[in-house]
Formats: sequence, C-alpha cells, structure tokens
Amino acid sequence: MTSTEATAALMREVFPQHPKYRRSGYLEWQYNQSPSGQVIEANRDEESNRRGHYAVVPQRWVIDGTPCVVGLSLNTAVSSRIRGQGVFGTLGRQVVAAAQDRGYTALVGVANAESSHGMVKHLGFDLVGPLPVVVIPPTAPRRARSYEVGTVNDMCDRLQESEWSVPFQSGAQRVWDVDEFSWRMSNPANDYQILLDDDVAAVVHQTLFRGIRVAVITKVFLRESRGDVDVYPLASAACGVLRSALALYAGNNPQLATGGIPVPVRLRPSPLNLVVKCLVDEINPESVVPRIFEFLDFDAY
Repeated sequence: MTSTEATAALMREVFPQHPKYRRSGYLEWQYNQSPSGQVIEANRDEESNRRGHYAVVPQRWVIDGTPCVVGLSLNTAVSSRIRGQGVFGTLGRQVVAAAQDRGYTALVGVANAESSHGMVKHLGFDLVGPLPVVVIPPTAPRRARSYEVGTVNDMCDRLQESEWSVPFQSGAQRVWDVDEFSWRMSNPANDYQILLDDDVAAVVHQTLFRGIRVAVITKVFLRESRGDVDVYPLASAACGVLRSALALYAGNNPQLATGGIPVPVRLRPSPLNLVVKCLVDEINPESVVPRIFEFLDFDAY
C-alpha cells in the first residue's frame, strides 16, 4: 500500500460521507501533481495502518503585491482508535515547522468545528470566522442569456491576458495562471462547467443536497475593467446548464454582489471556518487573510 493509499483509507474511515476519498487517484492528484509543488505531511502509523494524518499543499499567492507561497491545510484526520493522545497537535506542529523551513509565508484552511478548535488552541491559527454562504434561486431565463458554456482552453486563453490576471495591490489572494487552473480542472473527483461572457467567467459544479440538484458556483473570475457583478444572472445560467433547482455560493469576492438567502451555520454540514496562520514575523497577520476566497481556492469541490 502506498502512502496516499494509506491516507485515503484513513480519510474514508474518518469522513465516510465524502466520496472523493473513494476516487482512485484523487490524493495522488492533490498531493503530488500540483504545479505549485508537493504536499508537506506528517503521519502516525500503527500496525501497517495509518491512524493520523496532517497535510498542507502549496499554493502561489500574492500578499500586498509580493509573490509568495501559502500552504492550504487540509485532510486532517485522526482515527477514533487513538484520539485523545495528542496526535493532532503533534502532527500539526511537525507540518507547521516544515512549512516554515521551506519558506512558506502563511497557512490557510477551512475547518469543521472540531478541527477549528484544535488548529487555534494547539497550532496557533487565527479564527477569521465562518465563510458567508448563500442560496440563490434562479431568476428569469432572459437574465442568463449572456453566459455561454466554455472550455478549459477558453479560460486559459483569458488567464494569459493581463486584464484577467492582475492581482490586488493590497491584501492576499491566490494566483491563478494557466498551469494552476488546468491542474485544478483535472480533479478526478469532480466535474466542472465553465460559464463565460465578455467580462465574467465562472466555474460551476453540480452537487446533491437531500436529493435536490444544486449548482455550486465555485469560482468567479472578472476582467479588471469590469465593475461589480450581480450573482443572479450567473446563478440562473448555472442552474440552467446543470439543470439544478438552486445555486449555492460561498466565500468572499469584493466585486461580486451575492445577495441570495444566507445559510445559517447551524444548517450547514460544516461551518466552513476560515483559519489563517502567519509564518513570517515581518508581515502583519491580518495581511494574510485572503481578500478573495471561494470554493475553488480550497478543496471543498
């Protein structure tokens, strides 16, 4: 059994509700094929079985106009067989130290309620708070007519244009270039559709919630010259393409007017708590809080 296979077995044990860990090749894709680099991980193995795991994967970011590497914390799991032994904190501290040694500027994660507590208490993360989540009903079809279905190549063509790839000069955000986007779209556990108009591009994905088809807006890209964008036409286009009854959006994008119906934390499968940890003394910890952060920026879909 390879290391990723052992980790996948642990993830299936701890998170049986997540089908992505049953998909062959998913962790290999996530850990070892990213153009930004390979995983940093720490493990606890007993009797040829993986009992604990903590990982971060590198992402290229820009913070206050300066390129850097930020680690996305993900796939934290401890088997019920060894919980209460301090394994989470031990593995997490090993990974944090390794990330510092490799020159990472910060770590960021989206945690469930249990992991949030451990990351703040034992690893020194700052809890920013739950990500905003809204449900958006489709509006009249005519409002969605400007969007067409595109391809990965279409989106890559846009990312090579300066108007689509200029980062904010202040705050933190992930860098999306052709290599990063192409890799993210090759996720073996999910299928995506790309919606395009002249100034807006979005990546959408269909999921099921209690038997209802939901169109998830995972990422919105905007031409630099475009002003604020109303999410309702985009939600209608996504529902139409994916034949879904509702659209869902989570995260922050200062140019996207989300509207919609807020989903209370108590009704979510996970609170989607955003946590960050600055690893560089010279940087204000508040500067590493991402200005744009949507589903595609982490590993929800």
